[in-house]
Amino acid sequence: MKTAYLFPGLNGLLRQKDRERYLELPHVKKRLQQAQAVLRRELGLETDLMKMLTQNTDEIYQIHNISLAAVVISSIQVGVVDHLRERFQSPDWMVGVSLGDIARTVSAGAYDFETAVVAHVKFTHKIDGIDKLGGNIGVATTLARPFTQEDFDWFEQEGVDVSVLTSRFLNVGALFSALASVRARAKERGWRIMPILDYPAHSRYIRPYVDASEKEFLEVQTMTPKIPIFSTLSCKALTLPDEIKREFLETITRTIHFEAAITTLHKEHGVTRFINIGPCKSLYTLLRDIPLDFQIEDAEDLLNSTK
Repeated sequence: MKTAYLFPGLNGLLRQKDRERYLELPHVKKRLQQAQAVLRRELGLETDLMKMLTQNTDEIYQIHNISLAAVVISSIQVGVVDHLRERFQSPDWMVGVSLGDIARTVSAGAYDFETAVVAHVKFTHKIDGIDKLGGNIGVATTLARPFTQEDFDWFEQEGVDVSVLTSRFLNVGALFSALASVRARAKERGWRIMPILDYPAHSRYIRPYVDASEKEFLEVQTMTPKIPIFSTLSCKALTLPDEIKREFLETITRTIHFEAAITTLHKEHGVTRFINIGPCKSLYTLLRDIPLDFQIEDAEDLLNSTK
């Protein structure tokens, strides 16, 4: 049985239960402390990441806090994997979704944890203003009324960038005017809309901000992964340090193809077991919506089995 670890994105702290899920694990505490220490040492940034988790959701996800929210999620994810390594054999693949690519790459041995923390905070400090462009929302439909090619053609015509997470759930990044059109179409089509981020993640509209940081970011050291990495952007294995680094730089500008990536791993690489690392269970839910015969587990259940 081949196994893949799955690392969710920036929605990991939306619910209080998810924030608290793994905080008692020694490895998670250690990673949070390590992140705080390197931010203080390298950037002169004094922060209390544990205290941040006690704030309400709106405070955590304010644009000026996004970089620290990302650090917290990545620290929790890497700490969970550290804990799993002591009890279970390593997975065959590491798979990230959006922000989850940070912990995915660190846990695969291709990116040093402290380097990742510092590089991410420095990078996000250079994208000030992206919240003035547009936003990122979830768009869900039902089995009875699936998305059609007409819908996807309409999205393209409106300048909306669409990530197909499953056949029933899309992640949409666009300018404010286009998002208003999406909401109007949602009422006509019976779609459900969920606000996700206050900037147009996974869209072409962030490209100028990424380009401004490209030279500095590409100087960050990346290694050949010790555990294979599979991309939910390109739906292929990433084996070379340079391609890992470049694709990571493009994470917030390109659309995600989650169902296609999972399908490829299952059909072409024989993965029959997917473990959600969390802290949220969004990917666990999405996996259940993919009509393939594989096993779905959550890291929390694995850890509970060892108590």
